[in-house]
Amino acid sequence: SSGINAEYGAGRNMLTSALKRAQDVEPQGEEEISRVRLAQATINYYIGQVNSEVEEPAEAEKAFQSCLDILNLEPITTHNISLRIHVHNLLAAVWSGRSCHDRSFELLERAKELHANFVHRKEPPPHTYDEVFMDESFSEEERNIMFEKIYTNTLFYLAQVYGVRGDNRMAAAHCQITLQRQLESDDFDPLDWSLNCATLSQYYVTMNNYRSARHTLSCASSVISNVEESSGSGYSDESYDNDKILKTRADIERCWVKYCVNLLSDSVKDAQESDISEKVNKITEIKNTFEEDKSEEVPAEVEKNEEEKENKNTGETAEDKKKDEKKEDSEEAEKKRLTTFSDLVDIEEFELLRITNVETGQYEDLV
Repeated sequence: SSGINAEYGAGRNMLTSALKRAQDVEPQGEEEISRVRLAQATINYYIGQVNSEVEEPAEAEKAFQSCLDILNLEPITTHNISLRIHVHNLLAAVWSGRSCHDRSFELLERAKELHANFVHRKEPPPHTYDEVFMDESFSEEERNIMFEKIYTNTLFYLAQVYGVRGDNRMAAAHCQITLQRQLESDDFDPLDWSLNCATLSQYYVTMNNYRSARHTLSCASSVISNVEESSGSGYSDESYDNDKILKTRADIERCWVKYCVNLLSDSVKDAQESDISEKVNKITEIKNTFEEDKSEEVPAEVEKNEEEKENKNTGETAEDKKKDEKKEDSEEAEKKRLTTFSDLVDIEEFELLRITNVETGQYEDLV
């Protein structure tokens, strides 16, 4: 450990000397001024990286901020955009380590904005920051891969910051985009990727989005299976510790179990709610039927007059009429006894309904 720190210390001294020489240069013309400033910014970036490696966040933040201050003196170009976004990411990580998540969020949102604006300009892929001191240059394809990888890191950091801020929806959205971009670029650690994918499924489970949860779990299982099988997948058995593979597989299987348990629980709950809703609708329908029948009853006086007219026409006596009514009432009572309200609705299962008189069809409302 002491030997490594000594190497970092020697490297930092060399970078500090290089920065001093770059600061002593007196450039002539705008183009040369831009090149010197880019060189100074890049050296500050390297110094900040060394300070991060030796866990000196205060010194790292100072170097990264100096890099950004120099870059802000120049307009955004294909030569400095990659370094701008990358340093925003690194500064955000430093501030996040200090639990200053609002400051970290601002830096990452700015990095996201820089990327969007540059892509909108439809310029060729930007240069990498390493090319400043290289004799050879990368191809456009290589530059584009490196540029998009920096932006993928921006999204990854944003996912974490959103999570800390309590915005789980945005955290999950950025995590999903990050995983998708890593998979498409084929630049990821399969064990970490599969575990992160399985972890994302747990958020979807809490939101009852079982389709997305199943999809992310299936992706996680597929990738970890490729690691286990190894043949034809491009992964080497020697690249991963077997215990780590088994632990990752166990974590993914636990996520599957949680998915299944929650899915079954919610399915039972939905079925119960659906059954109750159906019974409520049935009771309401029956209630409305009784109310309609009641509203259609003929007033007693009108009914009496009608009966007298009918008796005169038919010659039927009041005594004969009364006998017929008793007979009809007896038949109706027998019919109601055989077909009660409980035959239509299972009252024992639906305790909210209270019937006061089944024979007459009178009942109280739901309580």
